[in-house]
Amino acid sequence: MKKYVFVLIASMAIACKNAGIDKREEGIKYKETVTLNDVPKATLTFFDVEDSRCPDGVMCIWGGRAVVDLLLSGVTTEGGIKEHVKMCLGECDAGTGSDTLEKTFAGEKYRLVLSAVNPYPKFQDSTRTKEKYSIQLKIEKK
Repeated sequence: MKKYVFVLIASMAIACKNAGIDKREEGIKYKETVTLNDVPKATLTFFDVEDSRCPDGVMCIWGGRAVVDLLLSGVTTEGGIKEHVKMCLGECDAGTGSDTLEKTFAGEKYRLVLSAVNPYPKFQDSTRTKEKYSIQLKIEKK
């Protein structure tokens, strides 16, 4: 009987796990791919970044924005699919997206929340390249 109670408790603990996907504190690095789902297969790649945010220590008229391009790749019964989506932090508009996106992809529903684009620009930083970027992205399965 004790064995069955243990199995029941263990099953409940696994079922109550957070639905977040690949939540890593260091973030997703530029050109890095993370797995969203195994079946059906779905991945997300931090594909590109455009950063026009006002650098630290500078007085700007416009706050700027950081726009990230995410590549969703997956496999469905119809074959392979790829789709680019944009997300944005700062002064965003309809063309650049927002910090939150609800998306149905490869038969699954996801909620993506962009909370940070790092590093934040610094005045006269000539060492900043796209390869140094990472994003903090919370991914939830709905």
